[in-house]
Formats: sequence, structure tokens, C-alpha cells
Amino acid sequence: MQSSSTLQAKSPGFLAQAFGLLFGEYWLYTVTAIIFVVYAVFVPSFFTSANLMNILVGASFTGIAAAGFTIALLAGQIDASTLGVLGLSANLAAVFFVKMGLPLPVVLGLTLGAAALMGLLNSFLIIEGGIFSLIATMATAGVYVGLSLYITGGSAISIGRPGFSETLLARPLGIPLSIWLLALTYTIAYVVLNHTKLGMHIYATGSNYQAARLAGVHVTGVVRLCLVVLAMLIAVVAMLAVARVRTSLMFGITPSAVNFGDVVIAALLGGVSLYGGVGKIQGALIAVLFLAILTNGLLLLNLPPAVTAISKGVIFMITVVIDARRRAKI
Repeated sequence: MQSSSTLQAKSPGFLAQAFGLLFGEYWLYTVTAIIFVVYAVFVPSFFTSANLMNILVGASFTGIAAAGFTIALLAGQIDASTLGVLGLSANLAAVFFVKMGLPLPVVLGLTLGAAALMGLLNSFLIIEGGIFSLIATMATAGVYVGLSLYITGGSAISIGRPGFSETLLARPLGIPLSIWLLALTYTIAYVVLNHTKLGMHIYATGSNYQAARLAGVHVTGVVRLCLVVLAMLIAVVAMLAVARVRTSLMFGITPSAVNFGDVVIAALLGGVSLYGGVGKIQGALIAVLFLAILTNGLLLLNLPPAVTAISKGVIFMITVVIDARRRAKI
């Protein structure tokens, strides 16, 4: 039988391990849970089925985009063309469906195909052009926004024809389609990144491009694939946003779409490095939920929008500093 002194000696070690688990590697999980409980207790309208569903729907838009952005970051690529791809994809879908009267399956296929071409153009400038990814995609973002204005004549297109919104806003088993797509996106991404050779190659490419190439990794193919996947996921978000507001998205900006800043914050807050090769896809998902819960609670408290903007800005600064310090230790 162990003496009381032995038990007392072991207790601090157990508590230290528990504290390290909750506030160490998995600190974001703990903070998200704490914020959720605080809001549920002190904000009367927070813990309702309607509000929780709104949180998940909002998180699904940012989450799907953040999954693609995370994959690109893991491969060492910073894609700043998100808003351009979002705007052009949304306007193309509206033109295909409303102006040209094409069937919805064809519209979905053409829009995703156009997004893939945008991702390919980004990869061409980065790989064949030898341009740093951030600069190359900032340039293409302007081109995509310009094209979206050209094909619509500078005016938003109302989705008056039935079938588009009704399909993309469907609720299989009572759950909005966007949430199903969020779950599917992260499930596939988790399996690919953690249990396939392609996932290993993505991490290797982001960790050390030249070393991965010398080890036989087809690094250009990996980078190209990651950028195409990101663009196609952005196109999915664009079409969901168009269905939600029932109009095309001028410049890719609408409260029902996705904020590029939130996507970057989610990836970094989830532990993904701006320098590539470090991070987990599940961390990005938890970060997306954290941001969605935080923002929703602040809105329900009727705090000024500036408070939300400042909060996200502070979080962004902290995550960038943490990422830089982590990189310095490597």
C-alpha cells in the first residue's frame, strides 16, 4: 500500500501533465471549450439550436476555404488570390446559370473547372515564372476581380431562376449542405495528409523544397495540385455564398462569403506555419470553430463591430509572432 507521502509526491506530476495537455499542444481546444461554456451560461440567446446552426453554417464557409489554404501553406505556398477566385467563380456561376440558362450540374462542373484553371495559372507563375507565391497570387487576384467585373458588366446578377439556391441550401437529414461539405472536406484532407504518400510529399515539399526534390518528390506537381485544390474549394464556397444571398458577389466581398483574413488567422491559429511543412489540418478546423464562436458571441453581446475587428487583429498579430518564434527555433 502506497504511503500518503508517495501519493502527494505523485499528485503534482499528474496535475502538471494534465495542465500541459490542456494548455500545451491542445490549448486551442481548451480555450474554444471555455469560451463556448461562458457564452452558453451568460448569453441567453447563444445556446439555442438556431444559433448553434448559424455558427456552424458560418464556420463551414470559412472552414472549407481554410482547409484549402492550409494545404497550400503546408506545401510552402501563400495564396493571396482568394478574393479574386471567389469573385470570379461566383460571377461565372451566376452567368452560367442565369444568363446562359445551363443546367445546375453543368454550372457546377464549369465553375469548378474554371477555378482549377485559376489555380493552374497561379502555379504557372510560381513554378515556371519563378515568382514568390504571395506576389504572384496578388497579381492574379487583380486579374480575376477584373474579369469578374467584365463578364457581369459591373453589376450583380440576381439568382431569380429556381434550382440553384434550393439545391445548394438543401438540408439532408436536417443539416445544411455546407456543413456536410465542411465535414467531407476535412475528413478527406485528414486522411490524405496523415495516411497517404501524397500527404508525406506535401509536408516534405513545404519543409524543404530542394531536399524533397533531391529525395525524388515531384515537388512541382505537389505545388500545382495544392494550388488547384485550394482554388476549387474557394469556388465551392463562392457557389454556396451565391446561393445564400441569391446574387453574384461583386469583388468576392459579402457577409455571407468568406474573409481572407479569417482564413489566414484560422490556419496560423491552428498551428500551421507560414513557412510551410508544419501543422495539422484538424488544428485549422478547431481554429475556424473558435473564430466563429468568438465572433457570434461578441455580436450577441451587441458590442461594436470594431471590437470584433480589433480582437481578430490582436489574435492575428499573436499567431504571426508565435509562428516567427517557432520558426526561429528550427
